[in-house]
Amino acid sequence: MPSAKPFDIEDPAVFALLQDFDALRTWEVLRRSHTVVTVADLGAMTGFDVKVVRRQLDLLAAHGLVSVVRARKPRMTVGYRVAADRIDVTFDGYEPDSVGRAAQSAAAVSREFERCLKRYAESRDQPTDGFRAELHVMEHYTPEDVAELKRRILAVVEFLETPKPIASGRSARHGRRVAPPRFCNQAIRIELDPLAGDLLPLPSVWMMTRTKFESTREGDADRTGVRELAPREREVAFALAEGLSRAHVAQRMHLSVHTVSTLARRVYRKLAVSSQAELAARLGGHARR
Repeated sequence: MPSAKPFDIEDPAVFALLQDFDALRTWEVLRRSHTVVTVADLGAMTGFDVKVVRRQLDLLAAHGLVSVVRARKPRMTVGYRVAADRIDVTFDGYEPDSVGRAAQSAAAVSREFERCLKRYAESRDQPTDGFRAELHVMEHYTPEDVAELKRRILAVVEFLETPKPIASGRSARHGRRVAPPRFCNQAIRIELDPLAGDLLPLPSVWMMTRTKFESTREGDADRTGVRELAPREREVAFALAEGLSRAHVAQRMHLSVHTVSTLARRVYRKLAVSSQAELAARLGGHARR
């Protein structure tokens, strides 16, 4: 459920929100919970003070990123859930000031990434779980080589950007199921840097020119129907299109094979395909970021 209307980088309030990394982290934790969460529960999940969480939720609600759910048994207080599955931000590619704001926002993200890496990175001498490779090459590639390279890179990017589910645990109150805290343990820039400590994840923010956003949105809807899929259905669809078995998909998403099969049937019905091969062919034309 992407936001129906993208945010405008030229809006000062939007520009400020994109640099409020704690609020964005709270939104990402809420998005990954896949459920309605109270302020108290969200405070326990993020480690932020309840007053801070309430301020963050008010800010996110003002931007239409979260919605309020009225209290009902067994939950005796109001809850919150995300109102969009991702954050779309657009800018005017022909207006220097708009391009400049987009560049400033990207630079702020880079600074935050480097700050977190410096604070949380484990010793490079003794990484517990990471992968690094450095390669600098200058080659002549045929158009076919470039197409194959692009396909492989996009597959990696799609995997990295697919919303990851969080396994649920039980809360002490009312016996409700609430997603436990899940902190970052890898910093990725097509390189994995192991992280130590409790660092909450940041959401992916899709930033592009307005014209590209409109063409991508229309193209996606016309060619694939991907936007008709729910977040979990979308994740199953792309995983199956990569050629993974349903058992492998179930393991990746921490679901049962039966649940994955149910999601797959919904995907097949919504996209009007009848086999995994047809699904791969359909999604092969999906315009990815």
